[in-house]
Amino acid sequence: MNLGQDNVSGPLQGIPGIYLLLLCDLIKQFGLEEQALLDGMAVTRADLLRGDSRITMKMGHLAAQRATAMAGDRGLGMAYAQALKVTMHGSVGLVAMTSPNIGAALQAMARFIALRAPFFQAEFSADDQGMWVALNPTRDMDPPIRTFITEAILIGVTLMAEQLLGRPLRDAWVEMAGAEPPYYRHYRQRLPAPVRYGGVHCRLRMPVDLCQAVPQLADPAAADLARQQCEQEYQQLFSRQETLAHKIARHLRDSPRGQALPSQEVIARRFHLSSRTLKRRLQELGTCYRELVEEELKQRAMQLLAETRLDISQVADQLGYRDLGTFSTAFNRWTNRTPRDFRRQSLNPSTNQ
Repeated sequence: MNLGQDNVSGPLQGIPGIYLLLLCDLIKQFGLEEQALLDGMAVTRADLLRGDSRITMKMGHLAAQRATAMAGDRGLGMAYAQALKVTMHGSVGLVAMTSPNIGAALQAMARFIALRAPFFQAEFSADDQGMWVALNPTRDMDPPIRTFITEAILIGVTLMAEQLLGRPLRDAWVEMAGAEPPYYRHYRQRLPAPVRYGGVHCRLRMPVDLCQAVPQLADPAAADLARQQCEQEYQQLFSRQETLAHKIARHLRDSPRGQALPSQEVIARRFHLSSRTLKRRLQELGTCYRELVEEELKQRAMQLLAETRLDISQVADQLGYRDLGTFSTAFNRWTNRTPRDFRRQSLNPSTNQ
């Protein structure tokens, strides 16, 4: 799908270089060769140390692919989470450190996740018992890479919360889809919150009392300043480069799960356009509304098949298909695989070889 922007090296696709530098350090700690990770990337350690260093999404994906293959079943995501420090996240980390409470820090991190991990969308929700932060990939990812990044982010957030409070966490936990991996036993006692496997979502749970806890460096004035810095960074990175197609795709991603996606007419009204004008402007960008909808349906379908235990007919129903046959035909057109084959391969990656 073409969203009207093919420059993969631009800031919209960028990832802070410090994250690749940390990955290099972990690879060395595992007794592996750092150069094998960076080979062919035309980037040096000095480049990654610059404060404004950013790498392309393509480089980030390649590094994650190489690192997960090199590390194997040693729990790279959990090791990465333990190596993260709040200060590494720049203005986003500063917002978290100075927020009035942990709940506000979580909201800020969910709001600005695109500045640090543009390949994931964070969904924030709250109820009487506490808060949830769920992670959903916005791009196709091989299961090992998705697991690595999801663990690094969710477990990293619990470690940051512990750093902010200066004390152990209580009654928080991380939920992960899939079976418990063997390496979890190695990390379990060193994590601030347990990981519960076999869930429907990949998400973090924080109870009410923990959400209301005040970070040691809480400072309303500093938090406001840091938030302004994040907003400016967000605008600089995204506003001028985000096309109408990108904005619509993001709106579709934010639409409630388990409900039909909005029609073209509804989206046109949302963006203060006529349906005809919306169609014309998308055509100018090389796409159409139906293509954007199908891309979102494809992403949701793959997530539900890979990360939930819903029957395939239930997946079809959640996505708004009237019958299983129509959904199966569409999924095969998107991926050249049947839903059943995709689920089997997601659960057993070795079958892809």
